[in-house]
Amino acid sequence: MFNIFNRISIYSSLFIFILLLLVACGNAEVNTDKIPLVLMTSTPATGTTSVDVNATISFVFTEAIVLSPTSKILLNNQVVSATVSPQTLTISPITLKHNTTYTLVIPGNAISDKAGNFAKEISISFVTTDSFNITPSLVTPNPSAQVVKLYNFLKLNFGTKVISATMANYSTNIIEATWVYNNTGKWPAMTTFDFIDHTNQNQNWINYTAPFTLGQDWWNNNGIVSLMWHWRDPLTKSGAFYTANTSFDITKINDSTSVEYKAMIADIDLIASYLKQFKDAGIPVIWRPLHEASGGWFWWGAHGAAPCKALWKVMFNRLVNYHGLNNLIWVWTSDTSSSAIDWYPGDNYVDIIGMDIYPNPASHASQSVEFNKIRSIFNNKKLITLSECGSVPDPGLMKTNGDMWSWFMPWNGDYTESDAQNGATWWKKFFSYDYVITRDKMPSLK
Repeated sequence: MFNIFNRISIYSSLFIFILLLLVACGNAEVNTDKIPLVLMTSTPATGTTSVDVNATISFVFTEAIVLSPTSKILLNNQVVSATVSPQTLTISPITLKHNTTYTLVIPGNAISDKAGNFAKEISISFVTTDSFNITPSLVTPNPSAQVVKLYNFLKLNFGTKVISATMANYSTNIIEATWVYNNTGKWPAMTTFDFIDHTNQNQNWINYTAPFTLGQDWWNNNGIVSLMWHWRDPLTKSGAFYTANTSFDITKINDSTSVEYKAMIADIDLIASYLKQFKDAGIPVIWRPLHEASGGWFWWGAHGAAPCKALWKVMFNRLVNYHGLNNLIWVWTSDTSSSAIDWYPGDNYVDIIGMDIYPNPASHASQSVEFNKIRSIFNNKKLITLSECGSVPDPGLMKTNGDMWSWFMPWNGDYTESDAQNGATWWKKFFSYDYVITRDKMPSLK
């Protein structure tokens, strides 16, 4: 009897001992991991000075990690979110700005291992690259000294400042620029004229001399002169330039014996005589012909990309090589469609890429999406400008979101003056930013 109880007691004691040993071992296993996890690598590494704005920011640790739901990861003091995948922490996609210094901080209570050991605070700093590689020289051979100075001025300020501009109303005046001055006390830096009526000769209602005389005065006051051309039907002189109103056949640009070809050359030669006035006076011109071609609503875009590109090249060779105009900066107006590059005349014929954007009325939102599409399509090689617009994006948002267009130019009439588009209040706000260039901030480029 004693032996039986004695054995039970021994077995019980042994069982308790084993149980306690197992518990102790379990506790020992839990408590032995007192080592905090360590960061192995970060992308980008701290101190990197050429980070792409589309780069993924990530961190790899020595073991599997847990992200605290209450801790805040900060990028330049702004909270960002992140995801975890075993040993890697990845910052959720964000829009970085070009040529900007960033500091990302992961606080010490944000990342732990599965045993609850927190990593120390992590801080990395990096600088995004200005990935533009702007063509250093103009496409025109032997450009004039003044046009080189203007192009260098545009390059110098691109990405950090934006130039203000207005469009002439009825094409041969500075009504819009004057209205802006009267309502803000400042002149826009650039004004734009349109040769819309200049191929319609010997009409007493057309002020043929106005673009040059007004442009020369503008230039003498350190302003920038821009010219464009709503090209009316070269053959019939009907006044039509919309595809719906003319059957003019641009494809004849490939047939030098056709009446259409000869009419186009005659018009180009006539416009050359007006442009020559600017050359002889030492005035550089930002030149934007054949605008919005890919839209198809003008006759020069009615038959697709190929004849339009051919016409651009004919015009370039005629004005530059035949007439010797070396004072022009050539602006091609693009869109962001999948076919945009198909319309492009080529790097050897274009200095600047423009976009014409008409957002909803009184919408001063950033146009960074369009800006970044354009820079991607044209491989960051050309200056980008908002060559025509309705409501102007708020320059503050341009700065924040990185869509620093070389210049902005709202269309005339209500697009400039009405509160439904821009209006006096918004023009005052535009000019309140120290990085918006008005004419009083322009250097002499003579």
